[in-house]
Amino acid sequence: MHSHQFDHWPFADAHNTASFSTTKVVREHFPVLMVSHDADGAWQFLDASTDEPGEALLVCMACIYERDQSLAQIADLPLGWSAWRQEVGGTWERFENPPEDDDEDADCAD
Repeated sequence: MHSHQFDHWPFADAHNTASFSTTKVVREHFPVLMVSHDADGAWQFLDASTDEPGEALLVCMACIYERDQSLAQIADLPLGWSAWRQEVGGTWERFENPPEDDDEDADCAD
């Protein structure tokens, strides 16, 4: 078990909330350049260098924030939105994610 101590925790979610990241961010310390706050409430902290499913890892939000406290700038990202920046310290550009297409499941109904 690990713990984190912060003077200020900017996210509404708890420190130990599981989030998605990549092996490059977690193990190789690539910078977080893309963040998604999915419509279901999940957070993704990504490096923008890969979209390979095998690269995904679950990690607590505090572990990500501990490495880069500039992520506080996007802590208020609404559900269903993402943010992107070119480099650490760069300006975050926010955008609403397109709605997920659930119509495929409707075609399977009898």
